Amino acid sequence: MDDDFNTADAVSAVFELVKLSNSTADGSSSREYLSYMKETLETLCQILGIVTERKTETLEEEVEALIAARGQARKEKNFALADQIRQKLLDMGIVLEDTREGVKWKRV
Repeated sequence: MDDDFNTADAVSAVFELVKLSNSTADGSSSREYLSYMKETLETLCQILGIVTERKTETLEEEVEALIAARGQARKEKNFALADQIRQKLLDMGIVLEDTREGVKWKRV
């Protein structure tokens, strides 16, 4: 533990492997080769603590409709209704943040 793990070189090696994979994998690559490269990269990234899987969040149609309805209520200056909709979304586990760029949301 007293020695440097040389993390920068380890991360550099992962990027080189990604570069190699991108330059050699194409439509003619075998499924086994692609699986091997993917598993190897995931293993190396896991060892280094690099997250390789990104989970995307999607809103259900009902939630999208509620956010739009809240926006419309705010435009019409019906703040009581906008607050009720915000509370309903909060009860569903959706937190809204009003920013200059528009409404942002996240799950809690």
